Amino acid sequence: MILSAKRCRTILLGACLLLSSACSPALRPEATTPSPATDALPFTENEQVAGEIMAYLIEVVLGRAGALDKRSAWSTRGLQLPLDFDLVNRRMFGPVPLRAELMVLDTNILGLSRVLYHYDPRLNLFKGRREHESLYPCSELMAIRLLLLRKLHNNETVSLTAIQRQAALFKPQGRAPVPEELAVMGLNDTEFRFLKAIFHSEPAFLRYMRHPFIVSTLRKIGVAKPEPITVSADRAATYDQLSCTDGGGDQTITIAIVPAMLPAATRVLGNGSDRKTADDIQFVAEIRTSIERQLSRRRATSPANGRPLFFTPQRPVTIHPGNADRVIGQLCPTSDFAVILLGKHVYRSLFIDPDVDIYPHKKWIYLDVDDVRYRQVDAEIETVVSAVLMAIRAG
Repeated sequence: MILSAKRCRTILLGACLLLSSACSPALRPEATTPSPATDALPFTENEQVAGEIMAYLIEVVLGRAGALDKRSAWSTRGLQLPLDFDLVNRRMFGPVPLRAELMVLDTNILGLSRVLYHYDPRLNLFKGRREHESLYPCSELMAIRLLLLRKLHNNETVSLTAIQRQAALFKPQGRAPVPEELAVMGLNDTEFRFLKAIFHSEPAFLRYMRHPFIVSTLRKIGVAKPEPITVSADRAATYDQLSCTDGGGDQTITIAIVPAMLPAATRVLGNGSDRKTADDIQFVAEIRTSIERQLSRRRATSPANGRPLFFTPQRPVTIHPGNADRVIGQLCPTSDFAVILLGKHVYRSLFIDPDVDIYPHKKWIYLDVDDVRYRQVDAEIETVVSAVLMAIRAG
């Protein structure tokens, strides 16, 4: 599984790149740029996926998730800086040492960040306006992190209901709030002006403030007050709409292959055993074929025409050890086993405890797409097949 030494082959290179350049040598992804939609319009599919990933990234950059050895630094870095958006912007566009005052130079999040920029280039420091993308997130994202960090440190909460009701105040032409309005929002004057500068610089963030996954995360980490809007977000932050509709019957073994935090420009088409994958997630088909071949070699059959039933959601989702039980339960509660296919090097942004988070303690394993690409998953496929055989015999 992705915890072996072979996964560390790019760590040194990634660290050198991060410390020496603000630009990635990779060309900008060809994902559709989200439309400049108004706050009231529904999220585009790219915005929906970006918001799901951003919700998890927020936990990482506040030290609540991700690599254990980075959490302490993330939970304090930049805490001493004033809430001044111009200062944040200067640091993010300045030399690396200045950026290090505001954020942790954490190569663990590069893979996750690049998937985020794929779905919404506005979240990258260069905002999709250059041929290459930056290694770094946009100034606005780091500024919001700074405000959330300050709120957590001071044990203070904000009312997202009040902020949304007072959205007009955050517009460039908006008037100054009165003290009573600030109190209801849970902001002081400096925090309000800081947020207003962020939203003015990138209006998409005012829009993302109502994304169910982000709202639910802010409530979970203790920044947002529990109120009807957060209860609604908790209910809406689900993948029920992508779930399998048929478990295949009591005699069928179901294997879920779940693309997670993986760039995909087009949707997966089809259903059940006839499912076809888009080019960007062709690896799903490779995993399925490898499982079927190994099952065949071991002369294992299931009552479902001698082959197990496979399920793959129509688009990538955001799944990690902290939410895997819930997400797998939403996507395919009848699955006997799941293979979670992570985007390139995204596994490094996760903390996967082999004694808790994967088979045989859970009914799933995590695979890195690069290992699938280079056919370095024989041991993992054997693990899947062994688990499936046990399920067949038990059934």
